[in-house]
Amino acid sequence: MKLFEQKLNRRGLLQVGAAGGVGVAAFALVGCGDDDDDDTPAATATTDGGSGSGEADYRLVHGWHRGEEVVYYDFGMNSPASNGIVATAPIYAFITGMDSDGNPMFVEGQHNIIDAVPGDAGYSDLWEVNLVVVDEDYAADSIKSVDDVMLGNFEMMKPGLFVNCPIVPEGSTFENGEELVQGWYKGDAVFYPDFGMNPPSAIPIWVFATGMNSDGSPQFLEGQNNIIDQVPGDAGYSAFWNVQLVMADEDYEPNSLKSAADVMASGMEVMPTDLVVNCPVVEA
Repeated sequence: MKLFEQKLNRRGLLQVGAAGGVGVAAFALVGCGDDDDDDTPAATATTDGGSGSGEADYRLVHGWHRGEEVVYYDFGMNSPASNGIVATAPIYAFITGMDSDGNPMFVEGQHNIIDAVPGDAGYSDLWEVNLVVVDEDYAADSIKSVDDVMLGNFEMMKPGLFVNCPIVPEGSTFENGEELVQGWYKGDAVFYPDFGMNPPSAIPIWVFATGMNSDGSPQFLEGQNNIIDQVPGDAGYSAFWNVQLVMADEDYEPNSLKSAADVMASGMEVMPTDLVVNCPVVEA
């Protein structure tokens, strides 16, 4: 995992269900894809992902940023958030100390360790980095669980870094060629792509709907790409997006609005929700 390198790095299915929400019924599962005429989901899996069973093919989703096309992955709603703050989970990386420039000296061959996977209480795609300081004679991968880390009574350091590393099934592939990194979870191997550092905050994504169904779920507008207002390199960018529903008029032509400014100037009703999705932009 490239902890100290800022990495800048098509259709996602917005699946809905009945639950309480903010202004609208909340979704049981939510993605952040567009709704064009391609029937390929953002990720297709042979089995449920969880800690690594099966495999998935993650496809790119197209969106708009200030009138320009961007593409991103859709990892859905796995990371709890409240009032714009994304909950984090710890990840443990092993070092032998710091070099003369103040950079950590990582233990070669040691895989990082986590204590939660999707479906576990406390899981989040966003990890807070914990540095575990070990002796120089430590044997790489002799520790493979958080329980063993704690039993070791090691010195730990929290540098205040957060990384976006969603756990995906072993063997998963990515349209843009991202590679999987192995980690450990309670002694078992788990895998994740590394989308680099990310603040623990959520920013808006505008998703278009034509109205609401009888169960309170939105009727999404076919053919409209979602809109974001920040991309990697912009101040305040985050891959975690808070869904804002734009209630489009009946005569609205899909993709005639391509920016947040366009949405605001349109006068269309915008309905905030409390839903947060992880959708890292990889091309902008």
